[in-house]
Parts: sequence; C-alpha cells; structure tokens
Amino acid sequence: MGSSYSKAAGETMNKWINACIANSDSQNLWTENGNTYFFETSKQEHPDGAITGIIWKYLPGGIHIRRSSSFRINGDGTIAHAPKFLIDAT
Repeated sequence: MGSSYSKAAGETMNKWINACIANSDSQNLWTENGNTYFFETSKQEHPDGAITGIIWKYLPGGIHIRRSSSFRINGDGTIAHAPKFLIDAT
C-alpha cells in the first residue's frame, strides 16, 4: 500500500524533484554549501493531503548518513518547513 496526497502537494513535490535532478541528476538528492542531502518521504497519510518526510545528510567521506531535519508540504501545496534549497525550488 502506498501513500496518497493532494494534487497541490504533489505539484510542489514535483518542483522539488525537478530541482534535485537539475542539481544532481537524482530525484531526491542535492548538494548545497559543500554538503550532500537527500529526502525520503513518509508512507504516513495525512487527512489534509500533506506530504512529510526526513532530510538526510551525508557525512564526510560520503558513506554514512545522519538525520538532518524533516519537511512538510501542506495539503494546499505550501511548505510548512523544509531546507532552503527545497523552499527556493518552489
């Protein structure tokens, strides 16, 4: 079973995906200020159609990762919180 979300939230996510592809040729990975990050969406469904997930950061050497932050795209497509790179992509 997958997750479902609103059309508006999906449109915002598509902008993020396009920005990541332009930055790194990957759908969910980007490099900013010498650091590499990626996002992973949650499978949790939200009543308002939101999309939530975790931001991961690669540690020096590029092998290990650690949780950096989280994100939330509200059901209306607005961003409640996310890294600057993703906010700027919308």
